[in-house]
Amino acid sequence: MPCPGCARPPCRGCRSRSPRPAHPQVRLVAVTGSVRAGQEIAAAAAADLKRLHLELGGNAPVLIHEDADLDEAVEQLSSLAFYNAGQDCTAATRILVHHRIHDAFLDAFADRAARLRPGAFDDADADFGPLANAGQLATVRGLLERLPGHTEVVTGGMALDRPGYFHQTTVVAGARQGDEIVRSEVFGPVVTVQPFTDESEAFEMANSVPQGLAASVWTRDHDRAMRASRALHTGIVWVNTHGTTVSEMPHGGVRHSGYGSDLSLTGLLDYTQVKHVML
Repeated sequence: MPCPGCARPPCRGCRSRSPRPAHPQVRLVAVTGSVRAGQEIAAAAAADLKRLHLELGGNAPVLIHEDADLDEAVEQLSSLAFYNAGQDCTAATRILVHHRIHDAFLDAFADRAARLRPGAFDDADADFGPLANAGQLATVRGLLERLPGHTEVVTGGMALDRPGYFHQTTVVAGARQGDEIVRSEVFGPVVTVQPFTDESEAFEMANSVPQGLAASVWTRDHDRAMRASRALHTGIVWVNTHGTTVSEMPHGGVRHSGYGSDLSLTGLLDYTQVKHVML
């Protein structure tokens, strides 16, 4: 067999140096997946300079200011954080709360989360289903088992002792910015809640992770919401809501969340190529 890298007889050196070239007729590769998958596909596509459309991992920050409607925030976020067992790239996974209302929010949110129940698809009383497979359950368990001592599992924290890949809703307090649970996309029913003192600290905490897909800000102050919209390094920013998507608006991220947008005219343009014709 010829070498897949240089088309000559078997060449171990060529195979070790270069990724396998993709099919020559493929002009664009669109991927929805993990950051690692996107990185490996981008490396392979670079050999033939193929265009990419990458929608990768998320790790959405939620900024809750002291003037926010606390009841509304708890009501919406308790659903949106654990929807589909947290297996959504825009899930509200990192909740940053102004220090003056942090404890009140944490108590209310954890109480609401504790009342959500996982179950099978035919369980009418279940609020969400299982994790996708044993590997994803192991990933979630590993992140929780490696929590540092300064964190506190306020509610949940355990897999269900039953067949399937079910896990309790879990709220973690006390996490710090460098902790694995903060920097990683859990992709499970796990949420961290952290306090901040002012806007600049909130922006720094929100932007300090590698991912940049979505974020939300909760406040009654329009100017503050606009400042957050500019400062947050994400492709999507919601104000006083989270996860609301319409077909007319683009859906895509920045940094390790990839590049390229789905939905809207922007999404269509990602699949086109500009050509200049002059007569």
